[in-house]
Amino acid sequence: MADNNKPPKPEDMGEHLDEEIKETVHDWAENPEGTDYADLDKRIDEKLRRTIAGWVGADETADWKTIGSKTDARTRAAIAKWVGAEEGSDWPTITGRIENRVRYNLARLVRAKPEAAEEGAEAEARWSDIGSKIERDVRGWVASVVGTEKEADWPTIGNRMFDHARTAFDKAVNTAKEARHKDAPPEKIVIEGEDEPPVVKSSKPVDPEG
Repeated sequence: MADNNKPPKPEDMGEHLDEEIKETVHDWAENPEGTDYADLDKRIDEKLRRTIAGWVGADETADWKTIGSKTDARTRAAIAKWVGAEEGSDWPTITGRIENRVRYNLARLVRAKPEAAEEGAEAEARWSDIGSKIERDVRGWVASVVGTEKEADWPTIGNRMFDHARTAFDKAVNTAKEARHKDAPPEKIVIEGEDEPPVVKSSKPVDPEG
């Protein structure tokens, strides 16, 4: 079993605690009087509490509230160091630093610049500046696809898209009409004249010399 004062990797913590529970249940079951489930719950609680207390640097007899506070402090200090804040920074300071870092990197990625800044304030792109830059980039790309000016607004782009769709639809309809006309059977040609065609009026043979 690993030393309680040497916490395992985060991905191994769950497996480690499972082993602690199994070991505790095994010891409890071997007790001839091991029928008191309240005693089993107490044993598991004490075992896990001592283990986790050792991981976070709390006293072995610390209660869960103390362990939780210690865990929060260690987690906060680690994340504060990661984002470049003071070790004792509170969560609002840390989350603000994280937000600034994410916003700064995203602004660099999309090449967003501050549209307006208050006098004396550091010129950093805001979320609204980033959103506007992304919208302009997307609009410019769509405009180039449909064949409008790069700075065209959405109504203009929409109208051009509609024109393309209508042209394509008309072309498809005309193609279908031509195909139907090509496959149609030829019409019967009727020759009209002044004389009526001969008609048989009797079944009696005609005498050729009569």
